[in-house]
Amino acid sequence: MYLDKSYPTAVFCIIATEFCERFSFCGLRTILSLYLRNILLFSENAATVVYHIFIMVCYIVPMVGAVCADIYFGRYRTIRNFAIIYLIGNILMCIAAVPTIDISPLAFSALGLILIAIGTGGIKPCVAAFGAEQFNLPAQKEMLLHFFSIFYFTINLGGFVGMTLTPILKKAVSCFGDDTCYALGFGFPAALMILSIFLFIVGKNVYKLKSPKKKVILEFFKCGWYALVEKFRTMKRSDHWLDNARGKFNVKLIEDMKIVSAILLLYTPLPIFWSLFDQQGSRWTFQASHMNGNIMGTQITPDQMQVVNPAMVLILIPIFDRIFYPCFSKINILENSLHRMAFGGIIAGTAFLSAGILELALETTYPELPRRHHASMNIMNTLPCDLKMSHSHSSLQTIDSGELVRIKNMMCNNFSTYRLAVVAPLQCDDIRFHNHKFDLSAVCIEQQIDSVLIGINENNEIQAYVTDPVDFKKSLSGTPRVRISYIKSSDYFHNVTVTLKGTSGLEDMYFVQDSPSSSLSESAYMEVPQGVYECIVSSNEEKHLFEKHFHLAYGGVYSLVIRGSRGEIAFAKLYTMSVPNTVNILWQIPQYFLISVAEIMFGVAGLEFSFTQAPRSMKTVTIAGWYLSVAVGNFLVIIITQLNMFRSQAHEFFLFAILIVADMMLFMEMASNYKFVQMIDTPTSTSTIFLTEEVLPFEEYYSDEDNGEQ
Repeated sequence: MYLDKSYPTAVFCIIATEFCERFSFCGLRTILSLYLRNILLFSENAATVVYHIFIMVCYIVPMVGAVCADIYFGRYRTIRNFAIIYLIGNILMCIAAVPTIDISPLAFSALGLILIAIGTGGIKPCVAAFGAEQFNLPAQKEMLLHFFSIFYFTINLGGFVGMTLTPILKKAVSCFGDDTCYALGFGFPAALMILSIFLFIVGKNVYKLKSPKKKVILEFFKCGWYALVEKFRTMKRSDHWLDNARGKFNVKLIEDMKIVSAILLLYTPLPIFWSLFDQQGSRWTFQASHMNGNIMGTQITPDQMQVVNPAMVLILIPIFDRIFYPCFSKINILENSLHRMAFGGIIAGTAFLSAGILELALETTYPELPRRHHASMNIMNTLPCDLKMSHSHSSLQTIDSGELVRIKNMMCNNFSTYRLAVVAPLQCDDIRFHNHKFDLSAVCIEQQIDSVLIGINENNEIQAYVTDPVDFKKSLSGTPRVRISYIKSSDYFHNVTVTLKGTSGLEDMYFVQDSPSSSLSESAYMEVPQGVYECIVSSNEEKHLFEKHFHLAYGGVYSLVIRGSRGEIAFAKLYTMSVPNTVNILWQIPQYFLISVAEIMFGVAGLEFSFTQAPRSMKTVTIAGWYLSVAVGNFLVIIITQLNMFRSQAHEFFLFAILIVADMMLFMEMASNYKFVQMIDTPTSTSTIFLTEEVLPFEEYYSDEDNGEQ
């Protein structure tokens, strides 16, 4: 079954299992930030923090998985047991997303995410090592090296399919009265996890199973602690600090630990790379929500843009593996995995430089929010004539009928009251004023943009109606947001209803409160699909008071202002508070291309380095250390997000670009001092000797299991 020229059958079972697991995880991760923002109602910053905490835990737990595999259960049973925990977490997420079940969605979601993080984390350090164990070394050394590219290809294929289908399922199906179905979005990954466990267990009879003969990790920590204590106790000089453990611990263990400590030391600069890479699911998704996703009539949602990364990786891995690397090897460039990792890290920096430049372009479309100790005010003239207005912050200016004028950066500590002097003609179209001068007042709140609607009351006097603060935040999904403000100038209409009817048949209805005359009534912000909407106003007295068509564009934030007056709708206008997304979402492709190239050079090379350089007894530990660097990277994102150092997101992107370049320079300096461990052929087909400066005696730490349970 294990021919030197053919891949072991067991490898295909493991690869199929990994495909399903990645489908499940990436599908869930793709819609997670939207779920946190839109269903659990987290802010963008809070959703970013929760997202990266989840990813961080996913990459801390691998150390626990490594301990379980190398000390207690072996890799097969560790993968199986953690996969079951993973499945339970998937099921809890699905239940949490069902609103008809009387449970706390926040509590169930939190528990589900914790179990998923534990499950996927426990699996991570074991799968690649378990697959690599199925090869006969050194006879199948070349196949082993190609296995890591195939393994990484499988990870990205599963991720690509999951990231493509899961958002489609969530969006295409309506359930529980909502236009999205997160229960299905989380339920389908749960089904794939069931398939993953089934495929893994089915392949048990063809696996080469190993069980630990010694508690290597325990010996590792004992030896390390003893060596450190002896070094500081005796202050004896030695070639390596671990040499202080000679005589107390096995020479082979000490030599293996020297190799592992050198590898782990090289991992210390790596978290910066992962702090960049994992922002695809948070900061880059939020950036996409500010862009126009219309491509040839098809609407691309922000979470679907994450598919670009695994799609590009799938295309680029064979190109790099079969064309670029062989060509580079001929001219002695990028010959080893450390060179590739360093170059990949620098390319990741260019990806964030590209993201920062794009963000600068997007910022020109963002509303200008007031600074500290300042406020701004929108003045909207709903009267049929032009007005002249002045206040302490500005000179006399004309406000045309229906016009919006924004007064920016008004001095405001906490809150301030401003007096507005309004001058109107005595005859304002069909309205006749007894007095053409009016003094109005409005309250401004610090770092807020308030809106003042100029209308009339039942006594034909000009009156200022102050709305709730304008919320300029675009929806995370990119759908337009609209708020309706209705000015009731007289007590003529009752039970007024404002209906927005889309061309797709979707209707949103707002019921105006039956309050006393001369009052303002407002709706909450409503998210509706983009398109043309028919606005229909009706009441008990008149079923069809008013009708007008408005266009709501992708990413726009709107205020629909309506004024009723004595038997008719005297004014109706749609004001744009935040301009629609004008920059096309395809402009994110350059940064996704660069991060994909960086991932191939950094990720594949890193996995290969982690496995091929580690002693056989500690391969799972080094891979767990590799994943731990991912956790630290996500922790860095959380810290920088919480510090909130920049008003501009572009500046934060540039900071990450600078950090990764400086980090890779440090990494290259450290890598230049690393001595590679090489595999050499032995007379047997099942043993490998590691060669450093001297040939070390090989000692088996694992023994073959039978196919039964221990």
